[in-house]
Amino acid sequence: MSQVRWDLYEKFFKGYTKKQWGVYPSELDKSVTSRIPTRTNTDDHYFKDTYQYMPLHGYTKMFEKMLSNDKIDLLLNTNYKAVKDKIPHKHLIYTGPVDEYFNYCFGKLPYRSLKFEHKTLPKDQFQPVAVVNYPNEHAYTRITEYKHITGQQCHKTSITYEYPCATGDPYYPVPRAENAKLYARYKALAETLPDIHFVGRLGTYRYYNMDQVVAQALTLSKKLIKCSIL
Repeated sequence: MSQVRWDLYEKFFKGYTKKQWGVYPSELDKSVTSRIPTRTNTDDHYFKDTYQYMPLHGYTKMFEKMLSNDKIDLLLNTNYKAVKDKIPHKHLIYTGPVDEYFNYCFGKLPYRSLKFEHKTLPKDQFQPVAVVNYPNEHAYTRITEYKHITGQQCHKTSITYEYPCATGDPYYPVPRAENAKLYARYKALAETLPDIHFVGRLGTYRYYNMDQVVAQALTLSKKLIKCSIL
């Protein structure tokens, strides 16, 4: 409110937050609204980072290259608990929900999820930019048109509608005081397991951006390499 005042709060923050998180901004930690940049210039980038790039051939190709090492075995559509006793390891890097790892012994941590509706349209362009947010109207929060990001030239276009929901795959830890207290109990329990490293949004119950998660992963890998664990 100190940055945008009541009018812009009503137009942009209040409705969007209620759809995205299921509660009003006053019920969330202030870090949520502080993620939204407020500027007095014409810079339309979401982030202020000097360098902002996409993988040249897309994320699929990037991950395929990362996983192509002969020492990596990949098991898809596999529940961790179904195989944890079959795979020997000295150290485990766990990126799933921390409460699930401990069988919800202190209770479930709340998460928000998303439902995606994909459409291919017989037109060159659907919207003028890559992402358009809808703070108040409609049940969805935003529409993404990928051609603006990839630079593809095609007489059709693909778009995606995003619908926030309370059920489904866990995407967003919900930053509220009571949830932080509950996570602190799981964190204390996790710290008693020195051979298991909890990372990522779900493993540390933090609302990280992608670059922050990558930085966390690189920091941990350097630590393990230095200790001659890997």
